Amino acid sequence: MRARILFAAGLLLAATTAARAQSVSLEKPACMPPEENGVVRATGTTSGPGQSLRLYFRWMEHEDFYWVAMEAEPGGKFWAVPPKPERRNEHVEMYAAVVDAAGKPVARSEAQMVKVASDCKVQLSDKERGVAENLTVGETSPKQQGKKVLAFLCDGVVTRINSAGVRRSDEVCRACVIAWWQRKGVLIPAAAGIAGIVITDDRPEPSPSRP
Repeated sequence: MRARILFAAGLLLAATTAARAQSVSLEKPACMPPEENGVVRATGTTSGPGQSLRLYFRWMEHEDFYWVAMEAEPGGKFWAVPPKPERRNEHVEMYAAVVDAAGKPVARSEAQMVKVASDCKVQLSDKERGVAENLTVGETSPKQQGKKVLAFLCDGVVTRINSAGVRRSDEVCRACVIAWWQRKGVLIPAAAGIAGIVITDDRPEPSPSRP
């Protein structure tokens, strides 16, 4: 009888320890700036090989969530930079989750609703800016593939991961960039900070007139 009690107590202790080992708490941002990057922070713990933290986000109550990986810092601190919200996007819904090596959530925080405000000011560090300019956005539904991130700008979105875990270049945003470069008139910021205009013309130059 005593052995059974000790065995049950051991199982309970193991379960409690495992639950504590996998936890995450999202620090709700005061706001998100429109058409600019914000930073979202979380505190979390992981256990087991291949576990990591993700930030899940979407235009509030609009279709399925997307996700970006959270960067780890010492002391169980994490941060992530989601894409830039469009101006029509007035609230971003988000939560953080611990996922296993296959991308399956094993623990998650409470969802937060963050306002997108024109007076919101966020100063990114050099490291955060580097991530913002090279974003990998994950999908949670097959219908998200082949479409831009709903209500977020293409700016900075380079790579996508579909709901099956397959990584690819963002075909939608990349196509927009190519189309932009192929326009006949393209605005190019000058080194001095003044916008210049480069005009391209596919027509051949006329032959010199004969005397």
